[in-house]
Amino acid sequence: MQFETFLMERNQTLFENGVEINLTESGVHPCAIEEILPAQEAQALLRLPLGYGWTDGRPDLRSAIASWYPEASAANVLVTNGSSEATMIALMAMIDPGDKVLFAVPNFMQVDGLGRALGMDIQRLPLLADRGWQVDPEALKAATGDSVKLIAVTNPGNPTGAVLSQRSREALLDAARRTEAWLLVDEIYRGGEIDGAETETFYGAYERVIVTSSLSKSFACPGLRLGWIVGPDVVVEEAAKRQDYTTIGSGILSQILGAAVMEPRNRERILARGRALLRENADIVESWVAKRNRWSWQRPAAGGMAFLRYDFEMPSEVLSNELREEQSVFVVAGSWFGIESHIRIGIGVKTEHLEEGLSRLDRFLARRGLA
Repeated sequence: MQFETFLMERNQTLFENGVEINLTESGVHPCAIEEILPAQEAQALLRLPLGYGWTDGRPDLRSAIASWYPEASAANVLVTNGSSEATMIALMAMIDPGDKVLFAVPNFMQVDGLGRALGMDIQRLPLLADRGWQVDPEALKAATGDSVKLIAVTNPGNPTGAVLSQRSREALLDAARRTEAWLLVDEIYRGGEIDGAETETFYGAYERVIVTSSLSKSFACPGLRLGWIVGPDVVVEEAAKRQDYTTIGSGILSQILGAAVMEPRNRERILARGRALLRENADIVESWVAKRNRWSWQRPAAGGMAFLRYDFEMPSEVLSNELREEQSVFVVAGSWFGIESHIRIGIGVKTEHLEEGLSRLDRFLARRGLA
């Protein structure tokens, strides 16, 4: 079994903690425990026995997660170590080596690399930049044929922050129904909308939809490493059997805090905190781009990231590396998503960090005559 290097994750691991300004994150600036639990409940954690707890997720946590998905129950939820484990065990449970998987790009590249390592036939479906990173229904129909086993998308998108239109949604659902394929939707940025209403979940739109998500992005709790699968009973049951071989279960402290985050009133308060920050920072980036004729973007609809396009000759990985080395600012290279002449910058950071990062990017460009 050969694993390709997961370029974005490997580079973040190597460099994100050694820079002054880290703009590679795509979530909201993290919450503190005191923003999640009342002081008395937080203090009670000091007396908590650190046992295994519920390896598939505490009942109150699974119920709280299910409440965010229409018609879902706790039985439709499996708690995982982040969305990465959720995606991994969902793929392992439902897809066999040799099965065809259609993967919409640009995207977080886990399904692509992991699927290939597991012997799956991964075929990429390019989203259309000139249509706001939407699905091309005709290309989708041609690509699915009659043999596709799973279609994988992210909504809202990564790295684009685009939300799939109703036309794109229907095209994906029609293709999945026609071929009886599973539709795997990473919804980790749902709840982090910048301008519009909350993104409609795909869960419940078709009986073979599998949703993955976590507390890492819109919920501003990446350190909890808590994610989930929401899907039909058979998916939850089969994925749980694989989790017995991977991590067995997530941490008891993360589950307690996660249940508090996902309690409906708390959930909406935490999401509102993030949306306010994202909206303010998106406006800052919009103003920055408007004053620089070598840069462009499509304002993201959701998520803590901006995907910026530039029109000069410099490989995006070179830009990322040299900006980090010279200015101690770290951005994501577009090539790590398979798209050149772009960088992804985090807009969920503290506003002063974003402003300083953009200022240092200006200095970097000016020294090369690219301002």
